Amino acid sequence: MSSTWDKLRWSIHHRGVAKTVEAAAKGIGRRLQPQPELPPHPFDPEHGTDTGGLIAGGELAAGHPSDRFIEGYAAVPPSRFRSILARLQLSEPPHPLGEYTFVDLGCGKGRALLLASELHFREVVGVELNPSLAAIARSNVTRWIGAGNAGCPIRVEQGDAIEFTWPENPVVLFLFNPFGAELMNRLADKLVALFGDRPDDLEVLYYKPEQAVAFVRHFKMIWCEAIGLAPEELAVDPVADPRDEICAYRLLRR
Repeated sequence: MSSTWDKLRWSIHHRGVAKTVEAAAKGIGRRLQPQPELPPHPFDPEHGTDTGGLIAGGELAAGHPSDRFIEGYAAVPPSRFRSILARLQLSEPPHPLGEYTFVDLGCGKGRALLLASELHFREVVGVELNPSLAAIARSNVTRWIGAGNAGCPIRVEQGDAIEFTWPENPVVLFLFNPFGAELMNRLADKLVALFGDRPDDLEVLYYKPEQAVAFVRHFKMIWCEAIGLAPEELAVDPVADPRDEICAYRLLRR
């Protein structure tokens, strides 16, 4: 998915030169030893989709200036995601769910989009910088819609999340630890600029909130919880942890 030079730039930005050299040495060692493979997540065989796997950020670099902010790819566990959306509805959002556009920035292969479409949002939109992942997400969406699983329209945009054109109707924004600190701060500032005069129109769901500090100044945390997942998912998920948190934010009123 990315050239050696793209991977190197990503690694130096995230790790520095010394850590990049160390990681390269460890990578060579791992390649010399057989690595255990996890079985596929049951979601994909059941639905004929391709949403699983774990891809490092450096593998997703494609020559775009924002490549250096990519944190990598893993898909949200379905049982956990459905619980997240159930928890959202319990928090009494200001508008009926059907008035919201669900937006996943850094949507990867699109599993969250498919699951979100089970509810009757106004629309479900994924934004993905990497062209290969965006193409896979579109293929998954086509299969999902063809099987009659979508309860609302779904689309995937390939491009930079910061350049996304936001809808004028209310938005539920989903983030699965997609970006590093610099880009997350820029995103938070843009959300304030766009929704500051209509704070009731934005709900933020931040899963694995490693850059939560970006939301401290202008957002109120509505809830933050560790939401469990089905044991059979934990056995096949490469990164899920029972202690993983999901934090929900709303804009502070000016």
